[in-house]
Amino acid sequence: MNREPVRRILVVKMDGFSEFVLAFGAFNAIRRHHANAHITLLTVKRYSELARKSGWFDEVWDEGATAPGRFDKEAGLILRLRRAPLDMVYDLDNSRRTARYRLCMKKLLGKTADWSRSNPGPGPFSQHLLEHYVEQLVRQMANAGITEMPAPNLSWLTTGFAGRFGLQDGYVLIAPGGSLARQGKGWPVERFCELTRRLSIEGRRPVIIGEEADAATNRIIAAASAETMDLTGKTSLFDVAVLATHANAALGNDGGVLRLLAAVGCPTAVMFSAASHQNRNSPRGRYVMILRKENLDDLPVSEVAAALRLR
Repeated sequence: MNREPVRRILVVKMDGFSEFVLAFGAFNAIRRHHANAHITLLTVKRYSELARKSGWFDEVWDEGATAPGRFDKEAGLILRLRRAPLDMVYDLDNSRRTARYRLCMKKLLGKTADWSRSNPGPGPFSQHLLEHYVEQLVRQMANAGITEMPAPNLSWLTTGFAGRFGLQDGYVLIAPGGSLARQGKGWPVERFCELTRRLSIEGRRPVIIGEEADAATNRIIAAASAETMDLTGKTSLFDVAVLATHANAALGNDGGVLRLLAAVGCPTAVMFSAASHQNRNSPRGRYVMILRKENLDDLPVSEVAAALRLR
């Protein structure tokens, strides 16, 4: 992978918001290493705004994931990839889909872009490794000649002030993740209710965040304490990041947003059951507490409350 010069680069990161956030360090490292190159990110629409505002990419293609059965859409993307004058591809997904893209992009005649993967084989074997995703990326970057992957500056993500929601510093962000609770994989709703009451008594205002799909569960939790603020469905990812910089701590079931909260430096406690992959994609940050139980029904409120005193 030493062809020179490397002027046009494609970075591929589509699957999983947890892994997208954990890839921030790799995005930053690629940008630093190829400071004068034109770097394009192939991703999905949900992450495109974050990618465009990050400064790590000159261009963002957000048609990376096509609906099942939409072979016309995938064929159009593959044609675009084949026509792109690329010198280098950093595949940070290492999936069956991207292995297929790689195969389709090979040219029988002419120059073919170098392709960086976390494993040399044709398939997504790296997804089954026990190592953490960040460590996998560190190894992949090193194999491509990028030996430094420092923590990125995320000031572009945290500009603004959470006071626009009428909040003062010192609140506790809670991301229950209603879908996990409904599947029996999360901390019981009644425990969240008990925790919000306890936090309110201590003078630490609970603030609930989540998507519209979480609304029914989050309303139950918010109703348990008059001091609780429910922002479900009212925040963008940028709002959540700004809220995190002014929060005293954050808590939630295993979910992508917890990685974002931890990444911007919020003291974060995340709950993992046997159904989660803690070793693969746990949050990374300055203050992270992992609360692990085979069955989260066995995790007492007292232990969670203690974990929220992270600094």
